[in-house]
Amino acid sequence: MGALLLAIPAVWRTANMYMHLRSELEELLPRQAPSVVAIDELRKRMPGLQFLGVLVDTGNAENLPAGEKLLDDLAARVRQYPPELVREVRLGQSEEKSFLEKNIALYTDLADLKTIRQRIEARRDWEVQKQTGSSLDDSDTPPALDFSDIEAKYKARLGGDGSEADRFPSGRFSSAQQHVSLLLIEVGEFSTGRGKGTELLDRVKADISALGGTDHYAPNMKVGYTGDVAISVEETSALMADLSFSSIVVFVLVVAVLVVYYRWWRSVLVLIPPLLLATVYSFALASLPPFHVKELNSNTAFLGSIIVGNGINFGIILLARYIEERRAGVGVEQAMVTGVWASRVGTVSAALAAGVSYASLALTDFRGFAQFGYIGGIGMVMSWLTAYLLIPSLTKALDKDSSAHRKVEHGGFMAPFAKLVTRRSGWVLAVSGVLLALSIQQLSHFGANELEYDFSKLRRADTWVSGEGYWGRRMDALLGTYLTPTVILTDSPEQARAVAEAVRKASASHDSPLHEMISNIRTIDDVLPGDQQAKFVEADAIRDDMTPNMRSLVPPEKKELMDRLLANDENKPVTFADLPHVFTTGLRERDGSYGRAVLVFPRPSHALWEGPPLAMFVESLRTIARDAVGPGAKPARVAGSLPLSADILDSIRRDGIRASSAALIGVMLVVLLLFRTNVISAYIVGGLLLGVVWLAGAMMAFGVRINFANFIAFPITFGIGVDYAVNVMARYAQDGRKDVGLAVRATGGAVALCSLTTTIGYSSLLMAQNRALFLFGLVAVLGEIACVTAAILALPALVAWFDGRRGRRARASDHPPSSEHGRPWTTH
Repeated sequence: MGALLLAIPAVWRTANMYMHLRSELEELLPRQAPSVVAIDELRKRMPGLQFLGVLVDTGNAENLPAGEKLLDDLAARVRQYPPELVREVRLGQSEEKSFLEKNIALYTDLADLKTIRQRIEARRDWEVQKQTGSSLDDSDTPPALDFSDIEAKYKARLGGDGSEADRFPSGRFSSAQQHVSLLLIEVGEFSTGRGKGTELLDRVKADISALGGTDHYAPNMKVGYTGDVAISVEETSALMADLSFSSIVVFVLVVAVLVVYYRWWRSVLVLIPPLLLATVYSFALASLPPFHVKELNSNTAFLGSIIVGNGINFGIILLARYIEERRAGVGVEQAMVTGVWASRVGTVSAALAAGVSYASLALTDFRGFAQFGYIGGIGMVMSWLTAYLLIPSLTKALDKDSSAHRKVEHGGFMAPFAKLVTRRSGWVLAVSGVLLALSIQQLSHFGANELEYDFSKLRRADTWVSGEGYWGRRMDALLGTYLTPTVILTDSPEQARAVAEAVRKASASHDSPLHEMISNIRTIDDVLPGDQQAKFVEADAIRDDMTPNMRSLVPPEKKELMDRLLANDENKPVTFADLPHVFTTGLRERDGSYGRAVLVFPRPSHALWEGPPLAMFVESLRTIARDAVGPGAKPARVAGSLPLSADILDSIRRDGIRASSAALIGVMLVVLLLFRTNVISAYIVGGLLLGVVWLAGAMMAFGVRINFANFIAFPITFGIGVDYAVNVMARYAQDGRKDVGLAVRATGGAVALCSLTTTIGYSSLLMAQNRALFLFGLVAVLGEIACVTAAILALPALVAWFDGRRGRRARASDHPPSSEHGRPWTTH
């Protein structure tokens, strides 16, 4: 009753943590990480900066007007959404194009306006000299009125790769060649997780359905969703679906194998309730001081299944020993006394070792690991406590029928394995040695390339076929640039100008890593023209110079450009308030100020999904942000999803070795503490190392790389690997080190069941859509197979081989050599 009463607040706190599942990348990193500090500042200073793209594939160019009509009708509805969801809706760039054409003179550099004026006046003077006959040389070539060089310079003004005029001749985000049309929705707040993205996406889908869907407008059209919002919703939805599915699969299969193994259906009622209580207790305790884990992230979200899969081991060992006694005809209480006494050392060792393995992750700065370590470490201790406090009471209440425990004939299903390790120990050791040698050979090639640098391989499996990955590539092909920039935050407009100039200089250099990676750089000076009064003076002078006679000398294809240059004769300055919204996105801050941000738009490329180029891109920007502001000034901050990804990779490289080393050393210390320095400790540690080497070799053989999710499987494997070896060797020691085969037959079965239930938990992740979860499950399953094989086959075979040698030596000392055969007697 006390356990159930404590479960009430524990369940509430656990449910609250799962309700606040956070998929933001920064939730994995320490708060002091440069990218996290920058993201926090960006949220405080800037609204928006992220988009949901609704892309219509019309199937063919003829259906393009129908697709545009669908987006027009959808845009009318989306504009009615509350401002916390939507800040701006765009179907094209007509507004910006019209604004630029009206004010093209102000967006031309003053020096270029002067050049235009000089060329016009030079040609005018030549024409006058020719008419008056004052030209000194009739062969002089007249100055050309050609401004192609200046026009080319401004073709890319405020947009991507310089081909927007050709890319969107209608002013809409549409392409007849690609038969697609795009609606861009700028979201209300910046987020690297789902945020309000799910609500926004659900409303958009509902409105498309209310409009009759694509078939209402034209046949064979498809709608896809892309951009930051679609990525976050897609990945988090897949994560939650995978968790729900895996939990159901794990529960059903674990119940089934428990009933099959114990042949007592009430074993489920004995084992599962304490385990569930331990799980909710673990999450609840982790939410309290000093841990303060209030929300789960993408790494800790599946910890519930892991605690269940690993924590059940202690109860399985205890109940297995209890039922062994009951099958021998011992009464309930005495059987439980024996079960608790006999299993306590092995399970305590296993619980502490597993807890230390998890806790080692808490030594890292990577929050995705640290929170995992807190909850997992507490979970192992709580699983042991609830098993040994509650299983005896539940067993006494439920075990009323002694006939339910029938004696197992022929030693149970582990009998063949016991015979194998005792009678064919040499063969088992030979195979184990070959696998060890192959693993070491694989590990000799281990290097930095064993880290997974390609983040695109960690997304959900179908994203590149039908999900955001597929539609995102099509949007990138349509626009020619990424929508969401990397933002460099400075403390003054002067610093922003210095940083922007340094970034432009670096991107223009063929020797810089930024040369091929930047599409466009934007500051307030790019959208709010400077020297406006001086430009008005030049424009008026050009207007005066462009008499009808001079205009007739302009090449026909350039007359339209000249007309646009001179269109605004009101000489009204452009203010920040006059700028179209798209010009000020990312530049206007929440307090109304502007001019302190530099927007760097990356060029669409797979390189930005890969570690080395991504790290080089971010580090180059950070170096510029530090150096360009001048000595003594606070360095500018580089914010965005790309710096977050780069810091995640850096953190894994830095913390990975630290956490793995701490886990391995901690597990060894636990073994030495409980078993002292003797041969049993050596066997246990040897079995653990064998399993770990096998795991690492298998990963390299199968080409499975380490990433921010599956890395956690290594410290867990240390704890689980020693768990199995500890229980087998503890039983061997309790039996007086007489027969390792008995330990395999009796405790080996329980160890195999422990591994099977844990493997079931991990195997459910192999069906996950999220590739990071899939790869975690794969590594964990490989670790289980390696460690349980080492514990119940390779390690007992080694013990049996040594015992056999000791037995032969002992018999040789008791019997003199045979005079007939000249060798020791070896018969019993």
